[in-house]
Amino acid sequence: MLASLIHEIGHIIVMRLTGVRPEECTLGLFGIRIRLRTSMGGYGKNAIVAAAGPLINGLSAAILWSMGARQSALVHLLLAVLNLLPVSVLDGGELLKCALGAAGCRHGAEKVLTMVSVITVLLLLIGGAVLCVIDKGNLTLLIVAAYPALLWFFGKISKTS
Repeated sequence: MLASLIHEIGHIIVMRLTGVRPEECTLGLFGIRIRLRTSMGGYGKNAIVAAAGPLINGLSAAILWSMGARQSALVHLLLAVLNLLPVSVLDGGELLKCALGAAGCRHGAEKVLTMVSVITVLLLLIGGAVLCVIDKGNLTLLIVAAYPALLWFFGKISKTS
């Protein structure tokens, strides 16, 4: 929980420094969600804000590792890597959307992001199922894959309602 809080604090600090205001902040089952307005900060600022959470988790992981707190470091590292996946509800999805927008693909960015999100989540779920079979019940990757899958699924439901 602390690693997740540090992650969100990283976003908030950079938002304050860059003057980017969130469109929405919510506290839910999967933690704190901060949604940015693409037009507010521009693609560059929004990309910096999106990268701040994984970056602070990566820095925390390095510091904790050097202090000998290996398990805590791995939690921060896993959170950083997981949030960099190109799924629309994660920081990696926001980074992809910013890159597509900056490249001039504003109108198709949402469709591309949806397609990449679906493919990423499906690959994670399939990989998790295969690992479960090969490693005699190892559910680790399947549980990790469920996080972006559920975030993406519930994110889609909340956008349509």
